Amino acid sequence: MLRTLGIAMLCLAALAPSRVDADASVLIVQQGDALSSIAKRAGVSVEQIKHWNDLDGDMIRIGQRLVVGQGAARSHSEDEIDWTPPFDYGAPAPDTTTGIKPRIAARDPSSAVATRLSDDAAKGKKPKRGKTYRVQKGDTLSGIALRHRTTIGELLASNPGLRADRIFPGQTIDIGAPRPEVVFKLERGDSLLAVAGRYDVSPRDLSRWNAGLSHRDPRPGTNIRLYTRVPVSPSEAIGPTNRGRLENGVRLPSHRGYLVRSPARAYGTEETTRWIVAAFNAVDSRFKQRKVVRIHDISDRDGGKLRDHKSHQNGRDADISYYQTECGPKGCRFDDFRASQLDVARQWTLLEHWLRHGQAEMIFIDYRLQAKLYRYAKRKGATKAQLDRWIQYPRGKYEPNGVIRHFPNHADHLHVRFVCPYSDLNCRP
Repeated sequence: MLRTLGIAMLCLAALAPSRVDADASVLIVQQGDALSSIAKRAGVSVEQIKHWNDLDGDMIRIGQRLVVGQGAARSHSEDEIDWTPPFDYGAPAPDTTTGIKPRIAARDPSSAVATRLSDDAAKGKKPKRGKTYRVQKGDTLSGIALRHRTTIGELLASNPGLRADRIFPGQTIDIGAPRPEVVFKLERGDSLLAVAGRYDVSPRDLSRWNAGLSHRDPRPGTNIRLYTRVPVSPSEAIGPTNRGRLENGVRLPSHRGYLVRSPARAYGTEETTRWIVAAFNAVDSRFKQRKVVRIHDISDRDGGKLRDHKSHQNGRDADISYYQTECGPKGCRFDDFRASQLDVARQWTLLEHWLRHGQAEMIFIDYRLQAKLYRYAKRKGATKAQLDRWIQYPRGKYEPNGVIRHFPNHADHLHVRFVCPYSDLNCRP
């Protein structure tokens, strides 16, 4: 166990630069670093570093981010974040001989974004204006930063001449606008260092915001509260699906469960691509024998009008062939077939994942196929209330209720329209 931890820490050290640039104010601790050597390189005192970072002793750890000067609020450029699939966080150490800074990548699609925004942001409320704070007796800059959802670095940057080790009662500090709150759900394999890097916050700030959080072994499923100005998602669906566009579209990554007809037309929001992958992972985990379907179109890279479609304009629509009992080597094709040939078990597993997670706004499926899906879902334990909410059948093909509903020309493929991502405030259903 100790050997494994040692190797992991060495790997982190290889990825983390410890050099202090002339205009830098934060560094990441590398193996062999000590507070005294860091202070000497940064031209500050050990006591200053301890005060700025709220350190009680001289112990520091590999991978820890330390404030070492007054420019700490300088954030990573968006160009330093690699949002391109396959979201590989475990990349090899960068070549330092080129002088190019390493790019930070999210670990995988399932942990690339926060699970929700704060209530104010989700309701579309404008962010609060910046304000000032009058220092009280006993205050520390770290305590003020914690109380006002900001960081020491941002306070130093917003208040020229302010010193972290010398504040006094009655002093007025510009707090600035509070950082938006997000909640991040840890996935298996995540580390707090990865979360901190993804959202441009320090591990120590994560500790302050999440009392009782275990650094050594954070459990998968744990919700991490943090405050950040980094966008929670790289992409944005703008406008409705038939008159919209897509910003920073993410191309659907490859998967053993599907084939993509045209990668140039397979761009969606980050959430759309993540939800598609997750649903096919659910099918993969249930069925040992692989069966492949075809995905034809989602959106162009920038959205807008897509040839042969009226919708598919903002990265939330996807055309997928049905699972069939017999499929060729190139996957289940976009062909008409009898209802008896529907592989209902696989098909329901795919659809149920989106339905239970509330990710599908509507799914167009030919009415003659809905009966098989309805009966199968009922046998598998779906309640009447769920079936009424999920499936149009047996109320008739013109019944407006039901996520799964009939629409002409969907006998050979299904069309899923995902909900507007919670962070895309300009998205329209």
